[in-house]
Amino acid sequence: MSPLVSRSRIGREFFEDLYARFEDPWQFADSAHEHDKYAHTLAALAALDGKRFERGLEVGCSIGVLTKQLADLCDQLVGIDVSDRALARSRERLRDQPRVSLARMSLPEEMPPGPWDLVVCSEVLYYFDEAAFGLALERLRTALGDGATVLAVHWRPATSTYPRSTPCRRTARLWSAQPTARTCSRRTSC
Repeated sequence: MSPLVSRSRIGREFFEDLYARFEDPWQFADSAHEHDKYAHTLAALAALDGKRFERGLEVGCSIGVLTKQLADLCDQLVGIDVSDRALARSRERLRDQPRVSLARMSLPEEMPPGPWDLVVCSEVLYYFDEAAFGLALERLRTALGDGATVLAVHWRPATSTYPRSTPCRRTARLWSAQPTARTCSRRTSC
C-alpha cells in the first residue's frame, strides 16, 4: 500500500492560472488517454443495465468534455468547477444541452443541493488536502438519494504533484458506508 501523502490543498488560483495559459490543460478533447478513460467511465455506468439518472452531479467538470457525454444519461445534470475560465469553455461546448447547468463552486465549502442519484468525481478528489477531502466526501455522501450511483475516477499511481496521492480506498469506504448507494470498483489501465 502506498503511504498517505498529504500536502496543501490546490486552490482556485492554480486552476484559473492554468486555464489562462492553456485552452485544454489536460487535452480532454483530443487525448487518446482521456477518450479511453471516458469510454471506461461510460462503460461502468452502462453496466447498470441502461439506468437513466434523474439528477446527476459532476464535480470538477472543467471544459465540459465528459459533461457532454454524461448529459445523455441524465434528465438533469449539474456540473461544478472552481474555474470561471473552464466554465466559460464548458458553457460554449454545452450550449445545445438544455438539461445541463453549470456553476462555479468550490467543494466542500460550496455544493448544489441534493439529492443526487448520480455523482461523478473524475480525477478531482486528489486535489483536496486531508481535511477538505473528508468534508467533501461527507457532504457528497449525505446528498445522495436512495439507490444513488457514485463514480469516482482516479489516477492510481502515487504522485508527488497533488495533495492526496491515494484517495481510492478511503473514497470507496466512505461511499460504501451509505447503505442505499450503489458503488462499483474497477481497475483499468487508464
